[in-house]
Amino acid sequence: MHTNCQKYITETKIFFETGSTDTNSNSILFVNTGTINVTIDGLLLVPNQSWEISGNRDEINVKTYYFTFASGSGAGLTVIFKRYI
Repeated sequence: MHTNCQKYITETKIFFETGSTDTNSNSILFVNTGTINVTIDGLLLVPNQSWEISGNRDEINVKTYYFTFASGSGAGLTVIFKRYI
């Protein structure tokens, strides 16, 4: 094992209702896994579209992201975090 390596874990959260999520991670990936549009802090994601925000080594994103789903059924947002341990 390399002693200079920064250890991390990945965490996945799945949302079906309008809400928010903390970040506290080096990178975050939003994937619209539903059948309706979702807007994340003003950015529209259509179904199957994704948005990734990556930091440089040892950076942590501390923003809270807010998301809203379009009206109708079929909401789904998968969020994957890369968190240092």
